[in-house]
Amino acid sequence: MLSYFKIDNIETIKMTKNLTSTISKEIEHLNNSLVASISSEIDLATEISDYLVNSGGKRVRPILCILTAKALGYEGQELIKLASSIELLHTATLIHDDVVDQSSTRRGKESIQNKWDNSHGVLVGDFVYSKAFQLMADLKNPEIIKILADSTNVISEGEVLQLSLKGKGIISEESYFEIIKRKTAELFKAASLSAAVLSNASREQIRSAGEFAFSLGIAFQIQDDLLDYMGDEVLTGKKIGKDFEEKKITLPIIKTLELVSEEEKNLILDQFIKGDTDCLQDIISSIKDSGAIKEVQKISDQYTEVCYEKLSSFPESIYKEELLIILKNLQKRDS
Repeated sequence: MLSYFKIDNIETIKMTKNLTSTISKEIEHLNNSLVASISSEIDLATEISDYLVNSGGKRVRPILCILTAKALGYEGQELIKLASSIELLHTATLIHDDVVDQSSTRRGKESIQNKWDNSHGVLVGDFVYSKAFQLMADLKNPEIIKILADSTNVISEGEVLQLSLKGKGIISEESYFEIIKRKTAELFKAASLSAAVLSNASREQIRSAGEFAFSLGIAFQIQDDLLDYMGDEVLTGKKIGKDFEEKKITLPIIKTLELVSEEEKNLILDQFIKGDTDCLQDIISSIKDSGAIKEVQKISDQYTEVCYEKLSSFPESIYKEELLIILKNLQKRDS
């Protein structure tokens, strides 16, 4: 639900202020690796890949992988390969996501399936998946390969679950969390978990790394869903109300429906069924007036607190400080 990666603009990373200086060398290597990884002898595959690398993106997952490994003392040569495979996995899921949702844009640009067609979206998504697994295989680490393969399966199940619930009106809070745990938090977890394994960290640190990133992924997605209604399009690069247009029920709506009167609840549900964009401002007003924002933020903060707790097992370092800054900035996230 986030964006395709961008190679030439690390200023788009807004999760932390000092990140680009702390791991600037690693980010540069990541950029080069991504460009090399998606090259192809097939002209059309290269053309579409070039389009991908010129789309926006925060690249939170590979950054999380790099920071975790560095925080746990990794100094080897395989980190960028691992981080690249994680970003390619994420990118492939987004391409397929846009095909399923029939999304016309991704971060202010035409989506792959809209610029070309559904067939190209599916096949290029498969192409990017295959590139990710080639990088994984090159790591020659069975434990890491299993972590990433298992996560890919869980993410796919999350896509199927979300599709099965689409168009069925209101979903439960339980179903909402089941979807975001699978679709978002799972790859966050895989990014840090695999980095900890690569670093030969202790079992406690490996477990903490996974639990930290899993909770971070949940908090991140909750904030992203909140920004879909309350964000600034200029800062987010994401059209406000995209979830509403796609009839996706997310936590801000679930909480709003719990807090409003039965009459207003029925009105909101009717507006969702119709998908009338003229109703968007009414929906946003309902979210604000109901007190749902405070309730959603409270839940997000609970997951953020878990993140702080799990990071306590990491040794002190500038990389751990960057992870802590990410948490602090997430709590006041505006993009």
